[in-house]
Amino acid sequence: MLLFATSLYGQDSTLLTKNFQFQDGIYLSLEEFQINEPTFSWDEVRASIFTNPQTMLTQISSISLPDGGEDLALDAHLIYAVSIEGVPSIQVKNEEIQKDLATFAALKVRGKICYFGFPTIQKKQIAMQAFNPMNGRPFRSSMIEREQEVFVEKMLNFETGEIQSFEVTNFLKWIQDDQDLVKTLTDLSPAEQKKKLFKCLLIFDDRNQLYLTK
Repeated sequence: MLLFATSLYGQDSTLLTKNFQFQDGIYLSLEEFQINEPTFSWDEVRASIFTNPQTMLTQISSISLPDGGEDLALDAHLIYAVSIEGVPSIQVKNEEIQKDLATFAALKVRGKICYFGFPTIQKKQIAMQAFNPMNGRPFRSSMIEREQEVFVEKMLNFETGEIQSFEVTNFLKWIQDDQDLVKTLTDLSPAEQKKKLFKCLLIFDDRNQLYLTK
């Protein structure tokens, strides 16, 4: 009976590796994404989409379901995730990415903790100084607002759907089950922690395997 149960588990579950290929299509919920069963395949919809090969961001300008002689329009902002050629992308909030269209960022690492990132524009206060042309010394300074492109890094807890900034503090909270890795990371200097954070993510996912179970 033990062998039989093990065999059934193997048939109904799949290991989620960092390069796992998801079924192509549209996922309307986290739950569908977690079991790798899209709500609609791309063959079932009419969609206008574009993927930027540099940023790995996918935008959907329109999507609809053929319904007899007319199409039934869908709200792309209600889609949780999409998968194109096996690569899954989850939707990013418009206010975070500064885009009007529904925009999806590719999960570049898949596992118990997934990783994704995207460029966006943020406003920052920058100190500006005016210099005396006679002696080269600053005589006036002020803060001005400038727009800068920044790269935002995020991590996704695949089991809960929670999303947090990919930072050392947040990452340490998520890996408390792996105390060896916690100790390794906390023993590093702040500079080394930032430098090796992504590598630690890969190590964590390799050590803490997760299976997609139907």
